[in-house]
Amino acid sequence: MDTSNSNDTPTREQLWNRDAAISRLGGNEGLLNRIVEMFLAQIEQKQQALKSAATALDVEAVRFNSHAMKGVSGDVGADAIREKASSIENKAKQDDLSEIVQDITELDNLIKQTIAVMQS
Repeated sequence: MDTSNSNDTPTREQLWNRDAAISRLGGNEGLLNRIVEMFLAQIEQKQQALKSAATALDVEAVRFNSHAMKGVSGDVGADAIREKASSIENKAKQDDLSEIVQDITELDNLIKQTIAVMQS
């Protein structure tokens, strides 16, 4: 899914691919629930760390924090967040923070939407 265009509204499954996450965990729904709880507890902290790095235009910190966000979102099947975080990470690897404000805004929206889906 390409989340680079903010006019594209991701589907519920793109926000949280629950079935794929359960499959990766060998069908262990209890484990998924625990991982989702950890994700929900951590995502805002990771989001704030990424915002701080972006505000400081710290390319290495943007790369590190977007990579961490990519990992935790991938663990729970939050595909839209994972893809946007991956895009930010790739731009940071190329020392390109020219669109970081827009990227962070789009990521914030995806995080809000994903949390809403996970909690529904």
